[in-house]
Amino acid sequence: MGILNLALDKEAAEFRAPVGDSGKRYLFLFLGFFADVLVVSAAFYSAYWLRFHFHPLLRLIPPPSGITSPWSNYSAILPTVVLIWMAILIFGVKIHQYPPLPTEDSIVLILSGTVKATIMVLALSFLSKRYSDSRLLLLMTAPVAAAYLTLESWLLNEVWLRILRIFGGQEKIMVIGDGPLKDSLVKRIARIRHFLVIQKKDLSPEEIVSLAKQEKARQALLVQASLSQDELANLAESLELSGIRLHLVPSLLELKMGELQVSESLGIPTFYFKHGSLSGENFVIKRIFDIVFSFAVCVLGFIPFVIIALLIKLDSLGPILFRQKRYGLHLRVFDALKFRTMVANAESKVDKVQEANPAGAFFKIKNDPRVTRVGNFLRRFSLDEFPQFLNVLMGDMSVVGPRPLALRDLDRLRKDFGPAYKKRLSVLPGLTGLWQVSGRSDLSNEQSVALDTFYIEHWSLGLDLRIILRTIPAVLFGRGAY
Repeated sequence: MGILNLALDKEAAEFRAPVGDSGKRYLFLFLGFFADVLVVSAAFYSAYWLRFHFHPLLRLIPPPSGITSPWSNYSAILPTVVLIWMAILIFGVKIHQYPPLPTEDSIVLILSGTVKATIMVLALSFLSKRYSDSRLLLLMTAPVAAAYLTLESWLLNEVWLRILRIFGGQEKIMVIGDGPLKDSLVKRIARIRHFLVIQKKDLSPEEIVSLAKQEKARQALLVQASLSQDELANLAESLELSGIRLHLVPSLLELKMGELQVSESLGIPTFYFKHGSLSGENFVIKRIFDIVFSFAVCVLGFIPFVIIALLIKLDSLGPILFRQKRYGLHLRVFDALKFRTMVANAESKVDKVQEANPAGAFFKIKNDPRVTRVGNFLRRFSLDEFPQFLNVLMGDMSVVGPRPLALRDLDRLRKDFGPAYKKRLSVLPGLTGLWQVSGRSDLSNEQSVALDTFYIEHWSLGLDLRIILRTIPAVLFGRGAY
């Protein structure tokens, strides 16, 4: 459901171009396709050069045949490799969308497409039983292509923005409403520089139509509209006749409607309430995934972890790891592990800091005076939370889920959200979650709880993978982190 996805993901790129913009859309897709062909071809050749002409790698991993293969041996399969990559990028993950995604959001699609395309190419290589010494080359194409595609995404955005400025400027979108949700959405939409946002508070349907025409807006977004169904239907039709697309965003409380399911088991369509997806075999599947994924991260990240530990020791007095009691599944208390980012006696100062910075549930402030220099860096890129992969292996946490609740926050959570707090504690807490990739600490407490609730009610392994992929750019760009 498009409305639900808009409120859920807070992704401004959910807006699609109106029908009248099909020419721009096809031109952008053509430019993207042409650029992808060049980029994937360049990545394949770069991987060939690294494999057979980069001497340090040659000494480390010599070719199985002992002979450096000429480019002519691989240029023959280049069209096949490019064709597979194009099919995955264009049709599989839809890397090019109009209006263009911000580069940090495109990274998710790029990584997903890179993994899928590499698997397909390697599978074809094994089936053909040829080019046995090229499989490392095919594997090396993946990181090179991911880097090239990320650069391409940025360049394509810049070029397209300049084209738009030459031929009519940015597309106008009206955002009508008020409150924190509206502010959050405006901030997200503004990240797509192809949009010019016009903000208005509550307007009547007639005023919306008149103002949209006057401003020559192409799209209109209503946030938590208090209009009847008939009024909304008439408004949408009036705007559509003027070539203006209407978007709606429901109240965050309406996300809980995800619990309502349709059943025909009684012979007639009925509704029933579904209280969660994380039970039975789903819990087992998620747990197996958590163990495999966390073990791989711990092995691959061992050396970076050691470096971080040394930096913490050199920066300030105190232990390397910080242990804090947190609530887990069904209010079970466990020690959540983190790299220490604050001074050694930070816990004794929490009341004083909290008194100066009052907040509801999930107490967290910007510019916390207790944070160390290394701690600031670790927090910005969420490196302080990596020891929690050990919590995952021990069964206290999951890779994806609501963040573990501090003991001091339980009463505030119960007071602010009533029975909703029980659902949040009905699953294993996670290292990352839906609200972490939708704004992190920039979101309000209400938005965070609503997104956690939606995740619990709509869990799937695919949703977990999508959140993990979106965590990568969220961490790299440090949005909402403090």
